[in-house]
Amino acid sequence: MNVRSLTPLCIAIALAGCAGAPPARTISGERMQLSQVRLEPETARSMINRYRASRGLPPLTMERKLTRAAEHHSSDLARVDKISHTGSDGSNPWNRVKRTGYRPILAAENVGAGQRSFAEVLQGWKESPSHNKNLLLADATQMGIALRKNPDSHYQTFWTLVLGKPAQKVR
Repeated sequence: MNVRSLTPLCIAIALAGCAGAPPARTISGERMQLSQVRLEPETARSMINRYRASRGLPPLTMERKLTRAAEHHSSDLARVDKISHTGSDGSNPWNRVKRTGYRPILAAENVGAGQRSFAEVLQGWKESPSHNKNLLLADATQMGIALRKNPDSHYQTFWTLVLGKPAQKVR
C-alpha cells in the first residue's frame, strides 16, 4: 500500500475522535484552580505509554513537530473558545501536522476542553470510544501534546494530543 492510498485512511482515523469532547469532570476532590492547571509532557507520555503497554502496544516517543501541531491547535481552540478538530482556518489534523514539516503516514488527534488535569482528560479519552481508539493506534510511534488556557473562555482549558508515524525516507 503506498502513502497516497493511506492518506484518506489516516484522515478518517484522525477525525474518529470528533464524536465529541469528553465530559469535563473531576476525578477526585475539589476542582483545581485554573492557575494550578499544568501539563508535564513527559508525565503525560508516561501515562499514555502505561495505558498502551497494558494493552500490549509499543510506547510512543515525543516528537517536537507533533508537539508544535498540538500547540497550534490548542492555541487556536483557546482563542476561538470552542472544541473541534477543524481549525479556525478550516484546517484538519492532517493539514496541521504536515504544516510543521512532519511527513506522516499516520496522524491522529484527540482534543479535550474544560478538564483541570491531564489525568482527567486522559480518563475522558479512555471512556470515549473514538478517542480511545486513537490512544490505542497500534501503528502510532510518536506523539505531541499541548495545553492552552484562556481564563476568559467558557472551557478555560484546551488539550490537544497528536499521534503520528512518520513516512520512511526514500534513499
